[in-house]
Amino acid sequence: MNTNSLPDAAAIKEARRNNLKMRERDLATQLGISEAQFLEAFVGDHVDRIEPDLDVFFPMLNQAGEVMALSRNDNAVHEKTGVYEKFSAGKHASMVLGQDIDLRIFPKHWQHAYHVAKPLDDGSVQRSFQFFDAHGDAVHKVFAREATDLEKWNLMRERLHREDAGPVFKVATPAKAFEAPAEKAVAALRESWAGMEDTHQFQTMLRKARISRHDAIRLIGEDFAERLTGDAVNILFDRLSEEQVPIMAFVRNPGILQIHSGPVRNIKQVGPWLNVLDSGFHLHLRSDRFAAIWVVRKPTKNGDIFSIEVFDEHDEQIILINGDRRGGDVSERVSRWDAMIHALPRISEMEGLEVAQ
Repeated sequence: MNTNSLPDAAAIKEARRNNLKMRERDLATQLGISEAQFLEAFVGDHVDRIEPDLDVFFPMLNQAGEVMALSRNDNAVHEKTGVYEKFSAGKHASMVLGQDIDLRIFPKHWQHAYHVAKPLDDGSVQRSFQFFDAHGDAVHKVFAREATDLEKWNLMRERLHREDAGPVFKVATPAKAFEAPAEKAVAALRESWAGMEDTHQFQTMLRKARISRHDAIRLIGEDFAERLTGDAVNILFDRLSEEQVPIMAFVRNPGILQIHSGPVRNIKQVGPWLNVLDSGFHLHLRSDRFAAIWVVRKPTKNGDIFSIEVFDEHDEQIILINGDRRGGDVSERVSRWDAMIHALPRISEMEGLEVAQ
């Protein structure tokens, strides 16, 4: 990115006035800047810089009561309404383990933060805390709701407020092209995969193998990962709604993993977006950007766990979906989930039909 050609604050504000209906993220992309750089233009107006001190922010946020948590990547938006409960801090990973809001947090990516008090057309104000990585890409956002304690909210804003000259954003480096590992490396990966006893070992296995998640899935073989047809996710969500099989839906970016646990009910396709519009949980997926959909089998000491993993054309994970395994006797829930995903159409089956015809 040539920083000399970036729009200044006046140009960004003019673009906002000329595109009032466009989302900030989309307008920032159109201007060739990050979302955080877009917000920087409004510092001193309705935007304040704050310190991204998570060990202060999350305990204080708990006191504000009900809010909405939003995490996203380029092709998925995951929104949960609830209270930030049971925050546990860690140098490399922190957690929020509330009944409704369930997060895995990777603090090194939380580099820039803002409080936004956006005026709306009806005269109200939309209040949010927004966190970004070193490049200015969104990591996590928290929005006030009607039930939010605004006195506690404003205490957070005052406690974390910062005055400085503004951040410098790093330029993103191009992603590395896929390079197939040697046959010996793939064999070692298969051995490690087959020997897993817990799904939490999966990321450690990938790091040791020095292979990306999608590369591992597409190389591991059909006994562990099968490619599904392009309509498989739409079929899955329709069946989940009809049969009320509870799931765990994971949306991640480098700085956070946000989880919904429970059923999904109200499914609606609007343009390219596949939407879940339930009370307390909204999920938005760009179904036109599903480049690869897989059913993945991970062995554990308690039996195989099957998940759906969806990737975009850049090999980035859009969403991961498991059956809900929280608490109590999960056998009935898991068997219903397993039966549902085993019935989803495989690409190999479609290719077999074409050959037969």
